[in-house]
Amino acid sequence: MASNEEEKTYMIILSETLFFYGASLAGLTRLEELFLGSNSFTGSLPEALFGLVGLQKLSLESNELTGQLSSRLHKLKVLTLLDLSINRFSGRLPDDMFCDLTSLEHLVMHSNNFFGSLPPSLSSLSSLRELSLRNNSLSGALARVNFSGMPLLASVDFAANYLNGSLPTSLADCNVLKSLSLASNQLVGTIPLWIGELDHLHYLDLSNNSLVGEVPKGLTLLKGLTAADHSPGMAFTNMSFYVKCNRRTLQQQKPNVITGTNNFVKSGEGNVVSGNDNTVVSGDSNTVSGSDNTVTSGDKNVLTGSNHVVSGSNNVVSENDHVVNGNGNTVSGGNNKVTGNNNVVSGSDHVVYGNDRVVTGG
Repeated sequence: MASNEEEKTYMIILSETLFFYGASLAGLTRLEELFLGSNSFTGSLPEALFGLVGLQKLSLESNELTGQLSSRLHKLKVLTLLDLSINRFSGRLPDDMFCDLTSLEHLVMHSNNFFGSLPPSLSSLSSLRELSLRNNSLSGALARVNFSGMPLLASVDFAANYLNGSLPTSLADCNVLKSLSLASNQLVGTIPLWIGELDHLHYLDLSNNSLVGEVPKGLTLLKGLTAADHSPGMAFTNMSFYVKCNRRTLQQQKPNVITGTNNFVKSGEGNVVSGNDNTVVSGDSNTVSGSDNTVTSGDKNVLTGSNHVVSGSNNVVSENDHVVNGNGNTVSGGNNKVTGNNNVVSGSDHVVYGNDRVVTGG
């Protein structure tokens, strides 16, 4: 326990302990910061907690707390940090739970068992900078939350829930948004143009939803976006490439038909890819046409066009100016560079390395 002034308690920190009695909180109306993370606390939140009206920071993360959250949390009106993540809380979030928490800057409640719709009182968090409710069982429309009143919001994470509907237009008003993760939900519709106007965005993950349509060209101008490794879906990285398929195409329409430019196919079989500057990271029996495409691994792909970079085995590559690495490939055309073994190359002006090649032409 730390005390800044005699007979006045401002901060309590208990970490890696095994017990704590809620009754001991009673009367600590001057307490400002309470950190109880990484313990083995069980049970529900003690009633005495809601009497700590001067509390500014409350962290109960990484415990084994259970039960439903009480709407009485809104009595902690000067809270700036609320971290209830990595517990076993369950139930619905009360509609009025956040109605008076206008000073709250960090709301972190991921990795629990919350279910039901998002409470409309989330929209009243006008000072919010960080919002994390990932890895719960929340459902209903994401648009129930009006983000327009959160001008300071920099990070939003609702990944791994069951949220549906389209992307809420109110997110367009979050002008300082840096990170947006809505992966693994049930979102539908198209990717709106305003996402490409979020100038501060450096992380965007919309993978594993049911989004369709074209990727906004404005995203190519967001130079701050950084690389991210995620499962197949709409996961945007440094914007030199995109993943232009989502749950609907990956799981419900096989094979996928992917057209356009700057598409990024991370895995799959029997896809048809046409256009320019596309990347196929892995997968078998894909058909790729156009120019400047890259196939980094996989077997039995068929490529036509020019300026492709291909690696893998048993691929069929035709036309000009390809770079082919791997074994058992069939290459035709001109000005190709081929490395590997057991390749069959025809045409003219090739550079071939490896063993057991069959080369015809000039």
